[in-house]
Amino acid sequence: MSFHLRGPRQWCVALALGVVGVGAWNSSAAAQQKEHAARASKVEYEGWRQYMTNCARCHGDDAVGGVMAPDLRASITKGAINQASFESVVSAGRPGKGMPPFKGSLNKEQIAAIYAYVDARAKGRLPAGRPSCPSSHHSRMNMRTVLKHPPPSFFAP
Repeated sequence: MSFHLRGPRQWCVALALGVVGVGAWNSSAAAQQKEHAARASKVEYEGWRQYMTNCARCHGDDAVGGVMAPDLRASITKGAINQASFESVVSAGRPGKGMPPFKGSLNKEQIAAIYAYVDARAKGRLPAGRPSCPSSHHSRMNMRTVLKHPPPSFFAP
């Protein structure tokens, strides 16, 4: 395929397309770099999973606060809570403020994982949204789940 640029107008168009192409390539490289930097640890990823299941409905997705509960990132950033006080409040709840206790439904490791996730969000290590899952955790977890609990049609002819 051959292109013949006959005049200044064609040169401008070619130059503009080249600039757009380089910009798109650069944006793609930056997005891949950001994605790599945003990879959560196994504990942070598990904390995100537990947070989305148990906390997000009141504290909002990404720990940014909601209509009913505060921004947990700000609480950590301001030093209002540390890991010990976080674990205590999550276990016992704050019944006077409408927060139920999670002692019966979350164990200490799950609560510590939620704190690790919220701490990573507060300190800017994880951006908003679903964090990149540690690859070994993701593949092992999914294969274990599929093999133990296959869907009804999994082995159907």
